[in-house]
Amino acid sequence: MRIVTLLPSATDMVVALGASADLVGVSHSCGANWSHLPALTSTIVDTSASAAAIDAQVKQAAAPLYHLDIKLLEVLAPDVIVSQSLCDVCAVASGDVEAAVAGLSSRPLLVNLAPFRLDDVPQGFVDIGEAIGRPTETAALADRWATSLAQYRQVASKRLNRPRIAFLDWIDPPFAAGHWIPDMLDLLGCESVLAQPGEPSHEVDWDRVRTAAPDAIFAASCGQTAGRAEADTIPADLTVTLLDGYEHFSRPSPALLESFAVLEQALHAKGL
Repeated sequence: MRIVTLLPSATDMVVALGASADLVGVSHSCGANWSHLPALTSTIVDTSASAAAIDAQVKQAAAPLYHLDIKLLEVLAPDVIVSQSLCDVCAVASGDVEAAVAGLSSRPLLVNLAPFRLDDVPQGFVDIGEAIGRPTETAALADRWATSLAQYRQVASKRLNRPRIAFLDWIDPPFAAGHWIPDMLDLLGCESVLAQPGEPSHEVDWDRVRTAAPDAIFAASCGQTAGRAEADTIPADLTVTLLDGYEHFSRPSPALLESFAVLEQALHAKGL
């Protein structure tokens, strides 16, 4: 089996299903741990720029933000390619991947992930598991996911109050974190005061954050570490706790199990 993943969360799932040895190519954003494998994607965005500059690049882009190396994909001749159809700002657009796959002589199976909400994430385990022939590992991973969430839900049920949380997935300008984040907050016994369950992430302003009167403000900038986000501009009158978007909250995969622990610890540190 030869597997190519085109985003970090897909790589997370392949690894969690015990098939890391079958990976023959990954995305440029999968990190140093996968630098020994060919990177099939690249981006026109200068990711070393400030948050405001990155936002401007994305909004003003006249061309696709990501490039897929089709020639390299042909050489690697994968049996399975795992991509996504959720966000064109986060990875190669699904239409571009589908067009590329249609022209490959190896005729690989394309798995498209679309985890809009928290409950959608385990479907990715199933879809990838079926594609790569790992039914036992899929069942075990799904069970671990369900058991872990049940444990967090039980702890949250003992909260006396529901803390009001403003969660951002970009800082300059601020974006209310939607998708699976409001579901995570709800499962931990909190209320998301910006994006609501079932909503996508969307731009807000700092006055909207203030008006929401949250008990705490957290930010996990999409695809960025907490250290990287320290350079972003935050109003002096607001206290924002920076969390790691790259390792945790931007990855709708088994990585979210650790993200729950990180968020629970952050809430505890705030006395919530």
